[in-house]
Amino acid sequence: MDKLASVFSVLRLGNIKCCCRSVAVESRKPVFSVYVKTHFNEVKSKHPIMKATEIMKKLSEMYRVASPSELAKLALSASTIRLKTEEERLESRKKLLFARKHGLPKPPPTTGYHVYLHEQLSGNKVAMGSAPQAMTSKLSAASKSWINLSERNKEAYINRALENRLAHLRDLKAWSESNGIPFSKRTTVLASRFYAKHHRKDATDKTVAVKASQK
Repeated sequence: MDKLASVFSVLRLGNIKCCCRSVAVESRKPVFSVYVKTHFNEVKSKHPIMKATEIMKKLSEMYRVASPSELAKLALSASTIRLKTEEERLESRKKLLFARKHGLPKPPPTTGYHVYLHEQLSGNKVAMGSAPQAMTSKLSAASKSWINLSERNKEAYINRALENRLAHLRDLKAWSESNGIPFSKRTTVLASRFYAKHHRKDATDKTVAVKASQK
């Protein structure tokens, strides 16, 4: 499922069209992203009738003539933000993996499209273990096949996806109740709560053990 999800993301990104090629190039730069966050509202307030795409184009032009000192400050800020984001991502993943080891249910396919793709690919052991190019090709073929399905056939997969979502919510609720943590539909929230509870318990147990050894 993780492999499928990663390639799904690639396919979706491949369908995104950018309204402005120059902005697309700039937007790949972390410093430019910080520049946009810093100046977007400023430009918007000065030009309230501008569309978002026009504001981005304006910001791209401003960025190209920004002073070296400002860019240096933004580069430092971008580096700090990137480091913080990566740390948060790793911490969130650590908590999720910890919860998974203790039975947190994994999400099933929850859209008709993904149910169909999972059905088409789940039995194909060779494709799942082959090179990324072969996997992408297989997914692309299945995606085209989905487009050609009749609305009636698609509806059947959509209904199965709805059943998957409801069943997954029931599983999450049962898991949270069995572990004594407040329920949430978001697995990251559940994982964080479970991790916090478990480590609070570990800290309490260690404190009790230390006090007992000192008597």
